Amino acid sequence: MVNMVTVQCSGTIQVSPGDSSRSLYQYQAQAIQALDRKNATPFEGLLVLPTGGGKTLTAVRWLLRNFIGRHKKVLWIAHRHELLNQAFFTIKDNAYLNLAGNRERFRYRIISGSPEHDRPVNIQADDDIIIASKDSLNRGINYLIDRWLGHTDELLLVVDEAHHATARTYRNLIQALKQNLSSGRTFKMLGLTATPFRTAEDERGLLRGIFPDDIIFKEDLRTLIARGILAEPVFEEVATRLDVSRRLTDQQIRAVQASDKLPENIAEEIAQNSERNHLIVDHYVNNRERYKQLLVFAINIKQAIALNGLFNDRQIKSKAVVSEIRDQATGSNISNRENKQSIQDFREGRIDVLVNVNILTEGVDLPNVQTVFLTRQTTSTILMTQMIGRALRGEAAGGTEKAYIVSFIDQWQNRINWVNPKELDPPVDWPDTPPSRETEKRIVQLISVKLMEEFARMMDRLVDTSELEPIEFLRRLPLGIYCFAILEPTEIPEDPASRNYEVLVYDDTEEMYDAFLNNLEYLFETETVDLGERESLSDQELDYLFGKVKREYFANHETLIGYRDEDIRNILRYYAQNETKPTFLAFRNRQECDLAKVAHHIIFSPLTRQEEANYVNSLWDDERTFWRVLFGYNKGYFINQLAIEIRKIQYPDLCGPKRVVPPATVIPDTVDIHSLPLFEIKTRDFEYYQKLRNSVYAKQTDSDGFITCATSGFKSRNRISFQIDHINPMSEGGLSTLDNLRILSRRAHAERTRRQNTRNFGDER
Repeated sequence: MVNMVTVQCSGTIQVSPGDSSRSLYQYQAQAIQALDRKNATPFEGLLVLPTGGGKTLTAVRWLLRNFIGRHKKVLWIAHRHELLNQAFFTIKDNAYLNLAGNRERFRYRIISGSPEHDRPVNIQADDDIIIASKDSLNRGINYLIDRWLGHTDELLLVVDEAHHATARTYRNLIQALKQNLSSGRTFKMLGLTATPFRTAEDERGLLRGIFPDDIIFKEDLRTLIARGILAEPVFEEVATRLDVSRRLTDQQIRAVQASDKLPENIAEEIAQNSERNHLIVDHYVNNRERYKQLLVFAINIKQAIALNGLFNDRQIKSKAVVSEIRDQATGSNISNRENKQSIQDFREGRIDVLVNVNILTEGVDLPNVQTVFLTRQTTSTILMTQMIGRALRGEAAGGTEKAYIVSFIDQWQNRINWVNPKELDPPVDWPDTPPSRETEKRIVQLISVKLMEEFARMMDRLVDTSELEPIEFLRRLPLGIYCFAILEPTEIPEDPASRNYEVLVYDDTEEMYDAFLNNLEYLFETETVDLGERESLSDQELDYLFGKVKREYFANHETLIGYRDEDIRNILRYYAQNETKPTFLAFRNRQECDLAKVAHHIIFSPLTRQEEANYVNSLWDDERTFWRVLFGYNKGYFINQLAIEIRKIQYPDLCGPKRVVPPATVIPDTVDIHSLPLFEIKTRDFEYYQKLRNSVYAKQTDSDGFITCATSGFKSRNRISFQIDHINPMSEGGLSTLDNLRILSRRAHAERTRRQNTRNFGDER
C-alpha cells in the first residue's frame, strides 16, 4: 500500500472567480504599460523599483495577464529561497479571474535545494510556472529542456534581484534556454532589481550585455517618499561603550574594509557582550510606543539567539530567524519551515520583534516594520540600502509616515570606514553618457568612504602622517573607482549573499590596473585555470594568480599610492565569477576638488580673517560642489586638509619633501639565477621555481605516481614526505640546476645535513 502525502512545493492554483480588489499605485500601472509596449516583440530588459516599491507585485500582475492567462510558460529564477517563496505567495495572492485572463487554474512548481522545495527531476510538461533557484536549475537543466521547454511557443524568464545576473551560473542558464528553445519560439526576459549598479557597456560590465534593452521602467526612492508610498526615514544613533578596535591589526582593518567581515574572535566578543545586548533591548523597551514592530539585524547567530532571549525575558514577543541553529534540548536544527512561520507571525502581528542575521535583507515583504535596529555595522552600501529598506513602507502603502533606522555605534576610533545610513543616497544606475549630478555624487560618495581613514589619520596628532602631507592633494585623490559585487557563500550553499567591493584607482596605479584588467582573459587562459561550472577560485588558484599579478603588474607596489593586495584578489574573484572586467566609474569632477587651488586663492588674495572664513564656509555650503560628499559630511576633515595645503604654500621648507643627501651608488652584479639557493629563486621568480621543482620531482616519479628517495629507496606519492637536495652542495660550487638536484626523503635529508655539519665542524676544529 502506497502512502500518499501532500506537498506545497508543486500543485495547481485554483484561480479565484472574483476580481482582485487591490489597486496598483500610479507608478506601478505606468510600469505595466511600459512592459505592455515592450511585449509586442521579444525583449530582454529591466524593471527598476526601489526596495519596498513592489517589484514582485508589479511583475506578477503583468505576467498573470500576458503569459499565464494566455497559456504561455514562465520561469522565475532567484538565488535565495526566501525570494522563491515570496514570488509564489505573490502569484497565489493575485490569482484572480480578471488578472489571469479568465483561466480557471494553472500549475506551479517551486524548485531549490531546500527540503521544502521540489527537484528538477519532477518537472512536468504541464507546469505553467516554475519558480526555481538558479543553482538547482543549472544542475537539472536537462530535465527542464527535455520535459518542459518545448511545450510552449513563448517563454518568459524572470530574473529576480537581476543585478546578480552577471554571475556565471545565471549566464549559463540563460544561454541554455536560448540555445534549446526551438526555432520559431519566442524568448523574453525581465530582470527585477532595486540596485542596477552595473548597466554599462561591455568593457565596464556584463549587465547591459545580458539585458540589451536596458531599463524598461524605473522609479526612484525620493519620488516614492514624496508621494507617501515609502516612509520618510528617521536616523538615530545609540553609542555603545564597547571598544574592540585596539585589538585589530592594520592588516585586519584592511581586510574588514575589503570584505565587510570582522575577525571571528572580534565578532564573537561583540555578539556576546552582555552590556551591549542589554543596551539594545533596553533602548527598544524605552521607546516601544514610538518604534512599534521592530526588525533587528544581528551580527551573527549567537547574538541573534541572545537578543531574542533578552526580548522575551522583558515580556516582548520575539522570534529569531537564522540560517541554522541547533536546539539545545533536542539537538535538532531549526528548519526553514520554522523560519517561515516566524516571518508569517511577524507579518500578522502576533510577535513584535524579529531578529535575523542577513536573511531578511533582500526580497522579503514585511509591511508592518516601523523600525530597524542595525546592531551590526557594514562597509557595503548595497547591504545598508537593503537593511534600511525593510522599514520604508509609507502611509499610502499601509505603513507609517516615518521609519526609524537606529544604528548601534561601537567605538572604532575612526579606524574602519563604515557606511553611514544617514548619508546613504538611493542606488542609481550608471548611464553611458553623460552622468547626472546624482550619479557623480554617488561616485564621489563611494570614493569618500575609502578616503575617510586617511583623513582621520591626518587629524590624529598621535599618528605620524608626515609622509602623506607633502604629496599633492590631487595625487591623493583617485581618478575613479572600480565597482563590482561578488556572490559570497553562506552557511546555506544555495543562498549566497551579495557583497559589494570598490577599488580606487590613482595616478600611480592607473597604468598597472589598465594592463592587468585588459589581460584578465589571457591570464586565466595561459594559467589554465579550469573553473568548469565553478564560480570561485580555490585558495591555491587565487594565491598563485595573485602572486603572478603582483609580480608582473605591481612590482613596485611599495611606492604606489592606493595599492592594496586585497583589491587584486577581489578583482580576480570577480572575473572568475563573471568573466568580465568590473565597471569603472571615473571621478569626472576631480579637478574641481583640488584643495591646493583653494589654498592658493586664500594665500594670494587680500582676504581678512573673516573674509577667509566666509569663503571657506561658502565652499562647504555650496550644494553645487562635492566638498561635503568627498569629506563624508565631516567639516573638520575638510578644514584640516585645507590647513595642510595652506601650510605647504606658506612654509615650503617645513611641509615639502625633505632634501636628502644621496647615498653612495651601488651597482649590483648580474649572476645566473642557478647560482642562487632555491628559496632565493622562489622569491625572485616563483614561476620558474615551480617549473624547476616540478621537473626535479618528475625525474624521480614513476608511472604510478610514486616518488623514490635518491639514497634510501623510500617511496611515497605524497610530496610532503620529501625535500629537494643539491647533489653537489652550493658551499662547494654546486648550482640549482636540474642535473644537480634530486629528491630525498625527509629522514635521509636530515641525516645528510647532520653529516655535513659534523664534517664542517670537524674541519673548523
